[in-house]
Amino acid sequence: MKKPIVNSLSVTTVNVPLKRPIVASLGTFEKWPYMLIEITCNDGTVGKGYIGPYLINYTPAITLTMKELFKNFQNREIAPYQFYNEGMNHLSLLGRSGIALYALAGLDIALWDASSKISNEPLCVHLGGTLNNVKAYNSSGLWMDDPKILYDEALELIEEGNFDAVKLRLGRKKIDDDYKAIENVKKGIGSNSLLLSDFNQCLTLPEAIHRLRDLDDQDLYWFEEPIKYYEFDGYKQLRKRMKTPIILGENFHGYDHAFTALKNNISDFIMPDLMRIGGVSGWLKTASIAESFQISVASHLFHEVSSHLMRVTPTAGLLEWTRWSDIILEEPYDLKDGHVVIPNKIGTGIDFNKETIKKYEFKI
Repeated sequence: MKKPIVNSLSVTTVNVPLKRPIVASLGTFEKWPYMLIEITCNDGTVGKGYIGPYLINYTPAITLTMKELFKNFQNREIAPYQFYNEGMNHLSLLGRSGIALYALAGLDIALWDASSKISNEPLCVHLGGTLNNVKAYNSSGLWMDDPKILYDEALELIEEGNFDAVKLRLGRKKIDDDYKAIENVKKGIGSNSLLLSDFNQCLTLPEAIHRLRDLDDQDLYWFEEPIKYYEFDGYKQLRKRMKTPIILGENFHGYDHAFTALKNNISDFIMPDLMRIGGVSGWLKTASIAESFQISVASHLFHEVSSHLMRVTPTAGLLEWTRWSDIILEEPYDLKDGHVVIPNKIGTGIDFNKETIKKYEFKI
């Protein structure tokens, strides 16, 4: 039976305000860019997806790359996984990472949404899984702010969706401030909740050895990215020295990085990012790699599509949740008792908010 033909592509970029500004070692961000992707097939099916490439001024380059890649799939029967593999081959000259991979990921997400809509199934069911809620942690706050305000903020984050897990950013200049931040957040979330930590790559290896050793008895669920994500030998050292689990992976560019990291035994968990890992197809490859090494998989951002993917990830762990994307969606995903509720809708259930596009569209 013939499948619908891929006809056209639309890419719209918006730059939306954040409810809580990001205050991290990497910088302060009051807005967040999203690229909204729509792929239309000849039967009227519209596949939708989005990526959030951090830096608004680079989105035009990603758009141009996406449109160029799309030419390879236009006027063909829809076949997301096949298109992804062909796309990776097309990227050989540019390199299988960076904004070229972001562009392919955006197309891949929208193509899988279209494919599951054509099959009249939610994405997770289309991929062979079942529809169910996914355990999440709240990552919407607890930035590198004054530790004094973190108690109240921790209370808000827990109450936002009856969560029992939150993430705190660490790596302040003075370790006493990190201790104070941990203390205040723990008071807010209670003893039965998980406290995750993220350093956003702010430490050198010597600094990380000292800082993580000092914080190793704080009962943190994990230490996330204490050093630069590509310093694999450093991660091996940290993992040997610390009892607190080590996680990285949001900066893996494609499954190649994931395989190399796991082969070198550098982390206890991995955390692929839907955009950087290469979309749905890149995630599926990475999930298989993680299963072969028996490593738990968390997620990074993009909780709507990532929740579907966690349902078909054999070693699935915690899903990262933020409110950042709510503003771009007609119907944001619901929360229930610390879980993201995957809607019983065909595809990913994503529709874009036209008012948001009108108000915050970024034009060159």
